Amino acid sequence: MKKQIINDFLDWLNHEHLNLINENAKIIVAVYIRVSTDKQEELSPLSQLKEIYKYTIKHDMQINIDSIFVEEEGISGKNAIKRNEFQNMIAHAKLKEKQFSTILVWKFSRFARNQEESIVYKNMLKKNNVDVVSISEPLIDGPFGSLIERIIEWMDEYYLINLSGEVTRGMTEKAERGEPQSSPAFGYDIKDNKLIPNEKEAPIVQFIYEKYASGELEMINIAKYLNEHHFTTKRGKRWENRTIWYVLTNPVYIGKIRWTPNGKLTREEIYDNTKSIITNGNHQAIISEELYNKARERLNHQRKFSVKRQRISNNPHHWLKGLIRCGECDRTFVRSNHKFRCNGYNKGACSCSATLSIDSIEKLVLKQIQNDSKSLLNINILKNEKTNTSNLSELKILEKQLELSTEKLDRIKIAFQSGIDTMEEYKTNKKNINEEINLLKKEIYEKKHQNNEDNNIENKIIWENMATVYDLLTNEKVDMKKKYDIAHFLIKKIIYDEKNNNLKLYYNEV
Repeated sequence: MKKQIINDFLDWLNHEHLNLINENAKIIVAVYIRVSTDKQEELSPLSQLKEIYKYTIKHDMQINIDSIFVEEEGISGKNAIKRNEFQNMIAHAKLKEKQFSTILVWKFSRFARNQEESIVYKNMLKKNNVDVVSISEPLIDGPFGSLIERIIEWMDEYYLINLSGEVTRGMTEKAERGEPQSSPAFGYDIKDNKLIPNEKEAPIVQFIYEKYASGELEMINIAKYLNEHHFTTKRGKRWENRTIWYVLTNPVYIGKIRWTPNGKLTREEIYDNTKSIITNGNHQAIISEELYNKARERLNHQRKFSVKRQRISNNPHHWLKGLIRCGECDRTFVRSNHKFRCNGYNKGACSCSATLSIDSIEKLVLKQIQNDSKSLLNINILKNEKTNTSNLSELKILEKQLELSTEKLDRIKIAFQSGIDTMEEYKTNKKNINEEINLLKKEIYEKKHQNNEDNNIENKIIWENMATVYDLLTNEKVDMKKKYDIAHFLIKKIIYDEKNNNLKLYYNEV
């Protein structure tokens, strides 16, 4: 999308015989463009860019073609952390040798609709000598101008909050009329805002209710049967206990509409339905109320046992709990008596039926830790993925700069072919960009080399911890809770491959 908008912008300049280069420019600017996710009337991304260009000509500014940041359509302005182009722009603004001193937006609401975030990011930018300017909401200098800016931000945030309330109110009214609120449940399609039974899926819904309500099959057996016969869910995934349970607790199949204004429900809330609006729908039922109620009676009867099992499962009866994962479906192995088994198989969604003896799996893991503690070779370390997107690492910024510099080559070629640049300008620009690319590649290489040295230090720390962890896990005087904490400190996960009958340990970055 971004590349297409920039190309369309360059084509427009060429067609209108306009020059991207402003000879009178005193300020180099970046451009930030975002389209609202609601249905309010506003300018398209290209139109925003055109208006910003016209503004720069009048105010002696120059757009840096490499500093045009365009969000993908559908990205909300509510949370800046979820806007990739916005975070990319902030990262470039924080560079010592930044390529712009001002960010132009069509409206302040494009920059942020959350006043708190707007203030934080604008202050951050001001510390880096970067201003944010709205071309359609001019401000005067001084304290009064700042006050007006805060009022605009407050109005934008109020609009977002009010819009959310209006949407909730409208959807509630729609639910009370018996109209669907979202994508159709399994068993239905939607046409002209009305649910219509799906000829292929509706019989499966009937099968699920009949087999479960009669007591002939458990949910896991129903899921396995559907998977074995290659029936999939609405999203094309395999069936499991959870998806069968969703079908058995959804009143849509008896001609009802369930709408929850406050969002998703917990399992307990679905059982009692006190936080939902349930009304008669205007669609055809797939099953009878008698069959639905019979299935719910059986669910309620089994409910107390599942609650008890949940309480038991929260206690770490073994330090391997939660660490072993299935190599086929990546689900966790759970304990059953003195064995571990894939939870995906227990739910009917995986074919891995292997049961692992707790004693044997414990010996294998301890042996692997002991072997790994003697050598740094071939150990698997999973890096901590919790990174702050607003503070990109130097390496990521350099790699992004390299990507942008590479794109520059294409853009200056387009500028030359469009008649914006002369041959001499094109050659000079190409030479400068290639020098920039080579310099960035050198810096990236040096940074990666430094990272490899850091990794060796980290490996040594993990290696030193392995020996200690092994001693503690094999010490009978250490209680199970401590062993559990120790094991989870060192080990990220253990993958069991049923086909080859082997284990692979992955260690945490310490």
